[in-house]
Amino acid sequence: MSNEEPRYLGHYRLLECLAYGGMGEVWKALDTKLNRTVAVKLLRSELRRSSDFVARFESEAQLIASLHHPNIVKIHNFYVSQEAEAPLMYMVMDYVEGQTLADYIRKTSGQGQFPSPADIVYIFTVVSLALDYAHDHTMIHRDIKPANILLDQRRPNAHAMGEPILSDFGIARRQGVSGGTIIGSVVGTPLYVSPEQAQGNYDDKRSDLYSLGIILYEIMTGVTPFRNAAAMALVVQHIYEQPTPPELINPRISPQLSAVILKSIAKRPEDRFATASELSIALARALQVPIPEALAQHDIPTDALDSRSSLSYSPSTLGNSGPPGPSLPLHPTLPAGAYNSPASLSRASQSSQSGISFSTLPAHSASPLQNDASVTYTPTIVPSSQASALPSPSTPKTHTPFLKNRLLVITLSALLLIALGIGIATFALSSRQTSAEVVVGQLHFSSSGPSSKPFDTLQIDIQNVPPPPAGKVYVAWIDQVANESNHPHWQVQPDYNHAIHGTHLTYPSFNNLLLPNSLFIVTLQDAGSSPLVPSISPADRLYYARLDKQPSPVLDLHRCPTDPNSTTCI
Repeated sequence: MSNEEPRYLGHYRLLECLAYGGMGEVWKALDTKLNRTVAVKLLRSELRRSSDFVARFESEAQLIASLHHPNIVKIHNFYVSQEAEAPLMYMVMDYVEGQTLADYIRKTSGQGQFPSPADIVYIFTVVSLALDYAHDHTMIHRDIKPANILLDQRRPNAHAMGEPILSDFGIARRQGVSGGTIIGSVVGTPLYVSPEQAQGNYDDKRSDLYSLGIILYEIMTGVTPFRNAAAMALVVQHIYEQPTPPELINPRISPQLSAVILKSIAKRPEDRFATASELSIALARALQVPIPEALAQHDIPTDALDSRSSLSYSPSTLGNSGPPGPSLPLHPTLPAGAYNSPASLSRASQSSQSGISFSTLPAHSASPLQNDASVTYTPTIVPSSQASALPSPSTPKTHTPFLKNRLLVITLSALLLIALGIGIATFALSSRQTSAEVVVGQLHFSSSGPSSKPFDTLQIDIQNVPPPPAGKVYVAWIDQVANESNHPHWQVQPDYNHAIHGTHLTYPSFNNLLLPNSLFIVTLQDAGSSPLVPSISPADRLYYARLDKQPSPVLDLHRCPTDPNSTTCI
C-alpha cells in the first residue's frame, strides 16, 4: 500500500506496515470499534484480478478461520470489497507482540550462541502441537518457516523468548484437494520448501514436517542445509542434493540428534516422521530432555529411528568409533569450543570436500549447546590443492648422455602433444561458446516516467520462436537473487511471424525491473497454471540474459545450452 492511499480499511486504522511479501502486506492496525490492536493482511492487487480469485479467497479464508488453537493466530474476519476495479480483500487477525522465530535464530544460533536443550524442545513442542492440530483438521500450511512463527511476549511462561504462535496460513490447502486453492502453484519459501512441493505436489502433510525439519537443522547449526543466492538453485538442491551432515557444521551434535535431524528432512515423505509430535519426542530423547506431558499421548517407540531414516550418518565421521548410545546427547570427544561459526559458514561451501578444519580449543564445562561468549570460533579453510601431502625430496641421479637425449625427446614430444591437445580443446570450446552465444533477441528496459525514474518497463524481442507444445505456454521471468518468492513474470506468445514482442511490460509493486545480479529467463510452463517460480527442468528453460551488478538497460538474449548438466540458465 502506497503512502497516497487512505490509512483506513473499513473501521481499521492502519498504524504500521509490519511485513511485505509475495502475497501482500501485513499491517498493525487499530480496530476503532472495539478499541483493540489487530493485524491486517492486505492481499496484493494483481492476485485479486483473477476472475475466480474472490470465490476461492472466501472459501479458504473460512477454512483458516475455522481453526481454533491457542498457538495458531486467530483470524477474526475477512473482507471483500467490490467497489474498486480489483476487489479489495483483506484478513483481520490477532496482533502478536514479540519477535519472530527468524529473529530469535538470527540472534542465537546464527551467532553461535545456541538455545538450551529445554528451550529448543519447548519451541518444537508448541509448534508441533499446533501443526498437528491443523493437519488433523485437514489443513496443510505449505509455508512453514521461522518468519511465520511468532514468539508472543504477552503470555507468561518460563521461557524468555516467548510462546510460539503459528501464523500465516495464507497459502494453506486442504489435504486431498487437487485444485481450487487461491494459488495452486505456490511452492512456499525456497529455503524451507519440501522436494515434493517444489515439484508441484501439495497433498501430503509431511511437506510441512520437512519444512519444520529445516528449521530444526537451522536452530542446531545456525544455517539452513541449502544456501544459494538464486531461488531456483535452492529448489534444485532440495530435490536432488543431500544435506551436509549437521555434525560437520556443529561437531557437538550427537549421533542421535543428527539422526533425528536427517530423518526430518529426508527426501521421501515416507522416510520422515509421521507427525510433528513424533519429531518433537525424538528430539527430546536425543537431547536428553524429559518429554513434555502434552506429547505423552503421541509417544513413539525408541527404535523409531531405523537405519534407513538415519541416512548416511556414520559415527566414524566424528572420530568416535564406539556405537551411539542414548546417554550421549552431544559428542564426547570434541571440546565445547571446537565449533565453526555459522556466520562464516553462510559464506563458504559446506560440502564434505570443503577442507574446513576446526580449531582446537581447551575444553570447558559449559553446556555443549550453550556457547561461552568469550570463545571465538574461527574456521580455517584449507584449499584442496594445499591439503595434499607434499612430495618427499628425491635423491639426485646421474644420467648418461644417451638417457639425457632420450629424456629430452620424450619431454619435447609430451609438450607437443599437450600443446596440440590444448589447441584442439580451445577450438572446440570456442566453437561451442560461439554456438551457445548466438544472439536471438534483446531486452529493453525503460522508464514510464521522467528519465530520472527507475526502469519500470520492459520490452522483449525474440526471433524465430516456435509455437509452444500443446498444453504449454511461454513465460518470461526475472529471477532475482534477493527475492525468495516474488519474481516478476509475464506470459508471452509468439506472433504469426514466430516472434515474441512483449512491449511496455510492467509488474505490480516493482518500480525498477532492472534488477542487479538477476537472471532473465523464458520457460515453458503448463497452460492454465499460475506458477510463481520458473520450471526447474532444463528442457523447459529456453532463452536467457544475465543482469550483472550494474546491468545495461539493453541486453542481448541467448538460447539456453542443451547440455542438461549446464548451469548457465540456473
